[in-house]
Amino acid sequence: MPSTPSLQTVHEGPTCPACLGPLEDAVTATCGHTFCRPCLLPPSQMGTHHSGRVLLCPLCKEKGQTETLTAPVPLGPLEETYCEEHGEKIYFFCENDVEFLCVFCRESPSHQAHTVGILEETIQPYRERLRSRLESVSVQRDEIEDRKCQEDQKLHVLLTQMETKKQQVEAAFERLQRELGEQQRLLLATLRELELQIWKERDEYLRTVSEEVARLGAHVKELEERCQQPASELLKDVRVNQSRCEMKTFVSPEAISPDLVKKIRNLHRKILTLPEMMRKFSENLELHLQTDSEGVTLDPQTASPSLVVSEDRKSVRYTRQKQNLPDSPLRFEGLPAVLGSPGFSSGRHSWQVELQLEDGGGCMVGVAREAVRREAEVGLSAEEGVWAVIFSHQQCWASTSRGTDLPLSEMPRVVGVALDYEAGRVTLLDAETRAQIFTFTASFSGRVFSFFAVWKAGSCLTLKG
Repeated sequence: MPSTPSLQTVHEGPTCPACLGPLEDAVTATCGHTFCRPCLLPPSQMGTHHSGRVLLCPLCKEKGQTETLTAPVPLGPLEETYCEEHGEKIYFFCENDVEFLCVFCRESPSHQAHTVGILEETIQPYRERLRSRLESVSVQRDEIEDRKCQEDQKLHVLLTQMETKKQQVEAAFERLQRELGEQQRLLLATLRELELQIWKERDEYLRTVSEEVARLGAHVKELEERCQQPASELLKDVRVNQSRCEMKTFVSPEAISPDLVKKIRNLHRKILTLPEMMRKFSENLELHLQTDSEGVTLDPQTASPSLVVSEDRKSVRYTRQKQNLPDSPLRFEGLPAVLGSPGFSSGRHSWQVELQLEDGGGCMVGVAREAVRREAEVGLSAEEGVWAVIFSHQQCWASTSRGTDLPLSEMPRVVGVALDYEAGRVTLLDAETRAQIFTFTASFSGRVFSFFAVWKAGSCLTLKG
């Protein structure tokens, strides 16, 4: 089979290097020079070659070179392609060999059994496919650019929101610092004022007592002198002497007045509770900022047949008609309970649960260890690996070993749960008022999970966030 013909194209505007005029009937030599066919040396000046006709390139001959041009290839007019082997214009395309063919190549035995078509007709399907692909790629590019524009806008909005939130956080903490600083100044000013009153009353007390001591000292000296007098002098005027010798009762004043003592005691009580108030505030703030219920979902594989878990695994409600669920060692069978996902074996985690309890309904919210009993018929306690608070309209209590009643003024609507694994602490609080409900202390080992139980038809628990 002949090798794939090479294609050569001449564009408008080139000049012949031999005659310096426009190329006419252009041909190219093996040396790479292109010139007009008339510029070829006359046959009388061309040498002969035993293999056939041999023509010399005029430029190479002038340089004394002996490169030859065998069968010069016509290049044709602008944008036309010619067969390198036969010098004929290309009209056909072989789809089998992916080759361009002239009329002579088309008739050769090597292409007789191949699929050969006219060049323009053969190229048309490829053009159509390219156009179709071009349209598809253009549409895809435009869609991506539109999407990119939308996402850029979203990112811009989010970044703007983040900047606004940063300013809000800075403003909130600056305000808190100002308020705390103001309260600190007021408290210290009150302490200084009380301190000044104490010094003032102390000075008054010391002055009064010192005056009385001096008066008594003078009286003692007078009495001592009289005791030294003769009897005749001493008895001259018994009545006068007796009157002057009578003791005046001295009422010793209090060093600190009752009013000042009352003020000091009141301030002492306020200062005494201040560390505890600040600790609770810090814990509530930390819990509030760490609350992230979005990562906690309900695990349907653990849900009791009496519970219906929503598709988004964020809500669970009680139903009287037990569901026909596949048996699983993970499932609660007696207590209408369900565990959350994922489990925790380290760190701090928190979530919030919205309570919706019907009359007579109740629920348990807290934390349970992985190996908690699943067949229990009644509520589980901390000894059995459940640290939770039971809420109902009648009463509330913590699942300690003996149970701890929790007097609440009203049922919380949203309960927050905070788990500190390393500290062994589970804290429940009213998420709306930030009032602490109860704190469990334990020594955790292995994974623990968020724990939920609910009973009475119509009662429901929903994870917030």
